[in-house]
Amino acid sequence: KLQGRLRPRQEERRAEDRMKKHTMLSEIWRRFKKNKQAVVGLIVLIIFILVAIFAKQIAPYWYDDQDASRAMIGPCAQYPFGTDNLGRDVLSRLIYGSRYSLSIGFLAVGISVLTGGFLGVIAAYYPKLDNIIMRCMDLFMAIPQMLLAMCIVSALGSSLFNLMLAVGLSSTPKFARVVRASVLATREQEFVEAARAIGASNTRIILHHILPNSISALIVQATLAMAGAIISASALSFLGFGIQAPMPEWGAMLSAGRKYIRTQAYLTVIPGLAIMVVVYALNVVGDGLRDCLDPRLKK
Repeated sequence: KLQGRLRPRQEERRAEDRMKKHTMLSEIWRRFKKNKQAVVGLIVLIIFILVAIFAKQIAPYWYDDQDASRAMIGPCAQYPFGTDNLGRDVLSRLIYGSRYSLSIGFLAVGISVLTGGFLGVIAAYYPKLDNIIMRCMDLFMAIPQMLLAMCIVSALGSSLFNLMLAVGLSSTPKFARVVRASVLATREQEFVEAARAIGASNTRIILHHILPNSISALIVQATLAMAGAIISASALSFLGFGIQAPMPEWGAMLSAGRKYIRTQAYLTVIPGLAIMVVVYALNVVGDGLRDCLDPRLKK
């Protein structure tokens, strides 16, 4: 009988929780829509993601389809973005390159979120480990991020996964600091003390009480870091430490076209513009998320 009485109450609580989540998401979207630049950036980002997903259907040629007879043709009706020194269509390579550049940005940030978030939570929740973990993060932050990524790629070898790993690990200290600061502010709240009082385990407190209330800062940092990850990956490919030919990564396309910048400037301008547009879109989306998730900016 007691279980029969408790089940309706549990279902009511679950329904209330779902309603609260729905209301919260609706409020976040309502505030996000007020930022017109962020909405435009989100639309641009969605377009690039769709282009990357459906690259085979959109690209007119295969990214490594070479034809010496059509080498160095400027932008025209048949080749809107021209061709390179090997006769490959720049538009097709740009479309396929969006897969690599965007995947590097998202997966590298995913690595940073997992490693940095874990270290930040452990450092903030366990004071005995705080000094050890954060001094190690300070040591890594003393090394320039690009130099650290170059060292990791040089040690592991040039490949797509190693490039993601290098960019992700080099950004870990920033995420660890952001998460640690957010968890330190949340750890002393009354609901955390109440969870401790009823005997909740440390794992449950971290996963069910602290992380959900610290996730907003992590989301904003992750969105802004994606732009930096794409730039870092492009810079590494430009320097020869990233994806190797003939893979059409945007930074590698910039590096390949620099020899012809005086005569065929489109070989560097077009991939450079693609990087600039995606980075700008990610930055304005990150700013919009920061504004709508920050409780101090609520209107």
